[in-house]
Amino acid sequence: MQQRDRNLVKDIVFVVIVKLLAIAALWWYFVRDARISVDAPMAADHLGASASPAKLPAGNPNDQ
Repeated sequence: MQQRDRNLVKDIVFVVIVKLLAIAALWWYFVRDARISVDAPMAADHLGASASPAKLPAGNPNDQ
């Protein structure tokens, strides 16, 4: 590998590490403490379903 290629690899690795540190810092300051509580009725309303558990039909599903 030539000296120019080694310098390029060092620069790319440095930039990637700086970006990862920046993403980690942003997550740490803005997202880390965000908590959302979700209960079954709220999730069901969001998904367009009922909050009660689905009932399976009686019998063997292969007997059609």
